[in-house]
Formats: sequence, C-alpha cells, structure tokens
Amino acid sequence: MFLRVDDRLVHGQVVTAWLKQLKAKVIIAVDDTAATNIIITKALKMATPKNVELVVATVEDGMKVLSKYNENEVMIITKAPVTAKRIIDANPDYKWTVNVGNVGMAGGRKKFAQTVHLDEENYAAVCGLKDHKNVEIFMQTVPGQPENRF
Repeated sequence: MFLRVDDRLVHGQVVTAWLKQLKAKVIIAVDDTAATNIIITKALKMATPKNVELVVATVEDGMKVLSKYNENEVMIITKAPVTAKRIIDANPDYKWTVNVGNVGMAGGRKKFAQTVHLDEENYAAVCGLKDHKNVEIFMQTVPGQPENRF
C-alpha cells in the first residue's frame, strides 16, 4: 500500500508524477479539515483527474476504508507523518511504502530534505514507522529523483 505525506494533499506533482508512476485509480486523502470542509473537498476534486476516484476521509474513517479497495490501485495522502502512523498502526497487515514528499517549513521544524521539515512529534512518528518490519519509508519529491532516507 502506497502512502504519501504531503501537506498540500492533491496537487500537480501528485497528479502528473505519482499517479502515473503508481497507476493508481483511487486517491484517499486523509485529513480531518479537508473531510469536513466542503470548499477544500471541492478543490481537491477539481485537482483530481476524471478517471481517478477521490475519497476524502477523516483520520478515523481513513483508518477503516482501505479494505474496500485493491491495495495496488490506491494512493493514500496525508498531511503529516503522525496521521500516516495512525493509519498504518490500524492496518498492520499491509506491506507499506511511505513517501514523505512535502512538509513545509514552520516554526519548531527541522529540515530533513529540500521539501521535508518536521517537528519533534512528526519526527517521532517517522522513527516509529521505521521500526515496523512491513514499512519502507523514504523522502522523495517526485519519482526519478534520488531517494533520501531518515
């Protein structure tokens, strides 16, 4: 199961690079704010290609909805590693590929890669994911660029 951490959720890089690379037919955007804000949900739908299904789910619902889909056709997107960890912890039977692609700069965050800046809580979540035997985790903005490891 492929999960990308990107604080922009659905946008150009996701649509043009990652969907093509993964051949995903479904995007599951897991974010409480997006799932409960009709304007954000509509914007995400507008950014999603017509041939791709978009599911915008709260974190609670996102942890449960995965079994409805073929894991080879799904791309999950969350804004933060802490959310990714919650989803993975709730679904331990999948083999997970986690791409931390974009978490913007903000106060209290340390730079780990060109586009990855994490606070202590999110870095701890990454470390927790690295401890899972069924999780491969890396930083990469788009396919084809070198992968960076934590």
